[in-house]
Amino acid sequence: MRPLQTEDDFWRIRNFLREIFLLNGRHELAWHVARLDYWRWHFVNNLEVCSSLKDVITIWEGAGGQIGAVLHPFTMSEAFLQVHPAHRHADLEDQMIAHAERVFGPADDHGNRSIFIMADASDSVRQSVLAGRGYLKRPQPIHRWWRELDDGLAGAVGVPGFDIRSMGAEDELSARSWASWQAFHQGEPAETYQDDGGAWFLNVQSAPLYRRDLDIVAEAPSGEIAAFSTIYFDDATRSAVCVLVGTVPEYQRLGLGKAVLAEGFRRLQQLGATRVFANGYDPPASALYRSALGRLSLSHSWQKQYRQPAMTQTS
Repeated sequence: MRPLQTEDDFWRIRNFLREIFLLNGRHELAWHVARLDYWRWHFVNNLEVCSSLKDVITIWEGAGGQIGAVLHPFTMSEAFLQVHPAHRHADLEDQMIAHAERVFGPADDHGNRSIFIMADASDSVRQSVLAGRGYLKRPQPIHRWWRELDDGLAGAVGVPGFDIRSMGAEDELSARSWASWQAFHQGEPAETYQDDGGAWFLNVQSAPLYRRDLDIVAEAPSGEIAAFSTIYFDDATRSAVCVLVGTVPEYQRLGLGKAVLAEGFRRLQQLGATRVFANGYDPPASALYRSALGRLSLSHSWQKQYRQPAMTQTS
């Protein structure tokens, strides 16, 4: 067990995720490499969920240096375990979770701490370890949608009056940022929006798996962006993840979400992709993904509340 030390370590982890994704039959029993990219280039670089990758990523290696498992956060209250299927056993999972409890779970003003860890609904090993360490399963599951792209796709899905196209050049960043804010901050007053010219989206575009031709927008007759679907494609595993999908409230219930996804899937198929994933964290998202992807697996977030001094990682 050691902390991430170099940039090379990060790129080894990316390939490790590809390896275990294939060994797991191309199911997301660990993170897809696209999720790691989106976490680093958006949640770390934009939202600053941690100050340094070296402080939050731990690697378990074999004697020959091969990676067997990786522990990292999503936010500092959420830990994720990426484990090679050949090394799945309760002792390792227990060790990783114990380490997560020391490193993550920031304390409140009263010294109380809380941490969340995800477990697939079929993962009896992790669920048993979590229950044994005092975690409680949260009742609402995470809906993890996916579909095969080599089964054939329906014809083009269009919405009259709207242009379904690729994201534009840098001069469209501000409009894209405004559309995203409206989609994900419904009910908040517009005055709270801080326009940075779309600089945050440049980081999303900087991720290794980003492609402009898979960043689909629906342009309204007025010229504004009404909906969007940003997809990261990994040609090494011929699979993709929808990392950002949203519709501006004014244009909801017109079929635009399904239209931008359908266009993205059509382009993915032309690139040789055979499977695509999307996570639904609320009923509207799951309703969209149910219609556009159709196949479902479930995960649950497990929570533990405790009091324990935090530990800072050292190399």
